[in-house]
Amino acid sequence: MWWERHVHQTFTVSKHEISAKAYSQQLNTEGTTKILKVGHKMVNQLLNLNSLSVQGIILINVTLLIAWGLIRIGSHKQTNLLKMLVIIDVIFITYFGSLFGMYALSMPYAEAIVLDGYERYMSSTVILNLLIGAIMLVRAMDIGLYEQRFEKRDLRTFRSIFTKNFYQMSTFILLIFSIIMMLSEINGTNFANRYNRNTIPQQFKRIAQPWTHYNRTKILIVDPHAGDVDSYYAGFVAHYYFFTNHATAQENFMETPQQFRQGLQHYRYVAIPEYHHTFTVMMQHAYHQKGVRTGFFKVTKTGLQRLSPSAAKLTPVKKQPTKKKRQPKLYLALP
Repeated sequence: MWWERHVHQTFTVSKHEISAKAYSQQLNTEGTTKILKVGHKMVNQLLNLNSLSVQGIILINVTLLIAWGLIRIGSHKQTNLLKMLVIIDVIFITYFGSLFGMYALSMPYAEAIVLDGYERYMSSTVILNLLIGAIMLVRAMDIGLYEQRFEKRDLRTFRSIFTKNFYQMSTFILLIFSIIMMLSEINGTNFANRYNRNTIPQQFKRIAQPWTHYNRTKILIVDPHAGDVDSYYAGFVAHYYFFTNHATAQENFMETPQQFRQGLQHYRYVAIPEYHHTFTVMMQHAYHQKGVRTGFFKVTKTGLQRLSPSAAKLTPVKKQPTKKKRQPKLYLALP
């Protein structure tokens, strides 16, 4: 009910609506042959050992099986790891079936046949089951290896010398691996931040704050890289960053000063995330304005007015009140 309410409030037409009518229409449109092809491709992907989600499923199953054997042999105690493993596999199967239903009944065939987003969807349940399995594994290790009588528990109380050594060594090894993985994650994040500092989203952050209200403001994005303009990457980022559908990226400004002024006056703002030599020179020729290198500017009749990043916010234009036209009076002539 919550999902239906969300879909109806957010989208006028949505392929994610839960509706028997929509499902029957999808079946009639696509046909059973196409649906079987999608199912066959999903099964092949599930059996592909190079798939990251399949590797995660195998990792969870093998880890819990080995842990069940070690705890059973070392402590001679019953654990519920096998039951939890069955529940986890049932979760995988159920989720896989629901995923097939989404591909077959809600997704267009052109996207479904290439399994668009399959690994991302499956990774969600892999992470969930990895958490469930880890919780149950820690609890099974505690029950099987540690003293269960709480009144006799202390730092030196274990079931046996074997369980004491196993607990200590496993804790030490896991601590080392945790530190290594933590440092690796931190170093990877720092490297990504340094590597991406000259990308367009990071450059936008240095000149303006992101806009959060949908608008139709015309913004010119001055980009010195022709590849970013030709691939529509710069304009695509600007659409989301400034929340407008009228953001235009341009690299070529080889034109006359009059053409430059006419083109610039079509926009309300100009964003220059990176220095563009031709644009700076044209500003000197057209408006006799120097020092225009990077930043966020408001377009005026005399040139560009620089705005600070904190002041580069959307200021909606106030609509002038329109005078209502007087309606002509009608008179009824009676004989």
